[in-house]
Amino acid sequence: MSLSSNIGMWHKKLFQTSLFTQKITLLTVIFAIILGIIASYLNFQARYTNWHLWEQNKAEFFYKDTPLFTTMDAGYFLGIAGHLKSGKTLEDYQSLRVFPTKQIQDPSIKSPGRSAPLLSKVIAFFAKDASPKELLIAGNKMLPYTAAVTALAIFIAFGVTGYWMEGSVAAAGGGLSIVYYWRSAIGRIDTDQLNLGLMYFMFAMVLCAGSAKKLRWGIFFTFIAALSARLFMSWYDKSELIIMALIAFCWLIIVKSKDWRRLIVFSTVFILLSGVGLINPFATVYVQTDFGIHNFVFNNVISTVSEASRIEFLEVLRRMTGSILVSTLCLLGMIVWAIRHPIIAIAYAPLAGFAMLSVVLGNRALFYSAPFFWFGGAYLAVLIMRICVHLVFQRLEAFKQIISTSASATICAILILFIWVNSPVNQLARPSIPVPIIKALVELKSIAGQEKSVLASWWDYGYASMLFNGLPTFTDPGQHLSNSNYFIADSLLSNNQSHSADTLRFLGSGGLTTLKENIDDRDTLLKKIKSNRDEQGPVVYLMLTDQMTSWMPSISKIGNWDIDLGVPIPAKGHKQGQQLSYNFLNCTDTKTPGIVKCNNSIINLNEGKIDGNPVLNLVAEAHGGQFVGSKGYKQSELNVFQIMKNDKGKSAKVAILHRDLFFSSFNQMFHLGRYDIENFKLVYDGYPNVRIFKLLPKSG
Repeated sequence: MSLSSNIGMWHKKLFQTSLFTQKITLLTVIFAIILGIIASYLNFQARYTNWHLWEQNKAEFFYKDTPLFTTMDAGYFLGIAGHLKSGKTLEDYQSLRVFPTKQIQDPSIKSPGRSAPLLSKVIAFFAKDASPKELLIAGNKMLPYTAAVTALAIFIAFGVTGYWMEGSVAAAGGGLSIVYYWRSAIGRIDTDQLNLGLMYFMFAMVLCAGSAKKLRWGIFFTFIAALSARLFMSWYDKSELIIMALIAFCWLIIVKSKDWRRLIVFSTVFILLSGVGLINPFATVYVQTDFGIHNFVFNNVISTVSEASRIEFLEVLRRMTGSILVSTLCLLGMIVWAIRHPIIAIAYAPLAGFAMLSVVLGNRALFYSAPFFWFGGAYLAVLIMRICVHLVFQRLEAFKQIISTSASATICAILILFIWVNSPVNQLARPSIPVPIIKALVELKSIAGQEKSVLASWWDYGYASMLFNGLPTFTDPGQHLSNSNYFIADSLLSNNQSHSADTLRFLGSGGLTTLKENIDDRDTLLKKIKSNRDEQGPVVYLMLTDQMTSWMPSISKIGNWDIDLGVPIPAKGHKQGQQLSYNFLNCTDTKTPGIVKCNNSIINLNEGKIDGNPVLNLVAEAHGGQFVGSKGYKQSELNVFQIMKNDKGKSAKVAILHRDLFFSSFNQMFHLGRYDIENFKLVYDGYPNVRIFKLLPKSG
C-alpha cells in the first residue's frame, strides 16, 4: 500500500472512536440554534449599547445632532453615498479627491467608471437625505445589524464542518474580540463591518460545494459560493481574498471527488460568476516602500499607518482573546481539530493564517483569525468534557449521548458568557476627528463660499473635509502613493514660510502632473516652483490642528525625505530612522524661580540645563497660541523647551522639541501664532484645536 493510504488508515483508526466523532442529533440541533441565536444577539446588543453610550455623551461623539465616526475611511463611503443620494456619480466624487489635476495619482486606486462601493449604496438607500447628519445616522445605525449577520455567517462556517455548538462560540468570540470589535463598533463605518462575515460565509459555501458527493448539490453550492464571492467583491473589492477561496475550492474537489472534470467545470463557474480578476501580490500598496514619479522617489505613506505595522506573535495572541494563556489554549484546540480534520483544516487554513501573516504584513487583517481561535478553544473544552463524560458514565450507555450533548451545550454557553463578560462592550473609541475640528471643517464651507478653492492639510482629513464642506483636497487616506503627501509635509516642516506658501501654490496649479519639461533634481524643481509662484490657481486653505502635533513623527518621516536619492534625511543630531516629535512633559514649579521639575528631572530655565547638563538651546512661551517671548542660551544645542499656556496664562502644556521642529512653519503658525502676513491670512482661529489659513496670491 502507498504511504498516503497507510496514513489514511492510521488516521481513521485513531479518530473513529465516539470521543472524536460528534453525532448530530435533534438535541444537538436545538442547542446549536439556541446558542447561535444568542451569539448573534450579543453581537447586535454590543453595538446597540455602544450607540446609547454615544447618545449619553453627545458632547464628545456628536457635532450638534450629527454622530461622528471612528475611522478616517468613513468619510469616503459617506461622501460617495451623499453624491449618489443627490443624483451625482462616483466620478463626480473622485474628481474632488484629485483637484485640480483630474487624475488620481495613486495607481492602487482603480480608474473612474467602476461601480460605487456597495456600502455607499446601502447608506444612500437608508439615509433620509444627502446631508452629513442623515448619512452618518444611517451609517452608524446599520452597524448592530451587520454585526448580527457577521455572527450568523461565522456560525454557519463552522457548523457546516459538523461543529455547530462550537461554531456559536466562534461567532460570539469572533464578533466581540478586541481585534474585531473596534473595527465594527459604532462609528466604524467601513467595509470591515461585513468583511469578516462575508469571508467566512464564502468559505462555508466553498466547503459545501467541494465536499458534495452528489453532482446536483455540488452544482448548487458552487453557484451559491460564486454568488457570495461576487457579493464580497461588490462589498470589498479585493480579488486576493476570492482567490484564497478558489484555491480551497480546488483542493476540496481534488481530495474529495478526485474528478478532474468536476474540478475544471466547477472552478470555471466560480471564476466567471464571482468576477475575480488576476492580481499581482507584489504590486499592492502594502509592500511598496516607495514609488517614483518623473525622476523623483517618494516615501510610501503606508509606512506611517499603525494598522500596517508588524506585531510580535505574543501580541497577536493577546489581541485575539485578551489573554495570552487563553489564546494559547485556543491555538492548541485549533491544532487538535486540524489533526482530526486535516482536509477541512487545509481548506480553512487562510482563515486561521491571517494571524500568522500579521507578523509579516501588519495587523489590519488580524481580525479574520479571531473566530478560529475561539472555535479552537470551544473544540478543546468540549473534547475534554466528552472524554470526562465517557469515563464517568461508561455504564449509562443509553443516556451517555444525551449527557454528552447537554454538557457540550453547557460548556459552550459558559464560554459565550465568558466572552460577553470580558468583551469591550462598555468601552468607547473616541471619534477619529474631534468635534472642534469637525466644526472647523463645516465652517470652511461658508468661509470659502463660491470661490474655486481647495483644502491643504494632512492626508487623514481628506475624506472628512469633502464630506462636511464639499471642497476638493490635495490628498486623502486612500492616496498612499500620492506625491502631494510629500509636498504638504515639506511645507509644514520648512523653516521658510515663503517656501511653504510657494509649495502649496505649486500643488494648487497641478503639481508634478503639469510639468512639461524634464526636471532632473529637487534644486531645479524648487527653482521652478519659485518662478511659477504668480501662476493663477484655486484659493488654497491650509488647516493645521493639534492632532497633527501628535502626528508629527509621521509627517516628518514623509517630509524629511531625499526625493533625489529616495532615502530619509535625519535631522541634525538624530539617528537614522529617528523622527521629529513633540516630547510632552509633566512639569511642576518649584520654590526657586526659573527652576521646574519635569518627569523627575530638574530643569533650570535660567541656564538652559536639565539635571545639570547644558542641553537646551532656547526656551519659548506662548499664551493661547500667541508667542509672548523666548530666551536663548550660549550653548549650541538642538533642544527647545516650549511652554504652551491657555489665553489666561494657565494650564500649561510643556514639550521639548528639536530646533528644526520649533522653527517649522507648522509650529510657528499653529502653536505660536507667528505667520507670514504676505503669504497667509488667518481665517479661522479655533486654537488649541484648529487653525485655518488662507493662502494669499503673490507675484514676483
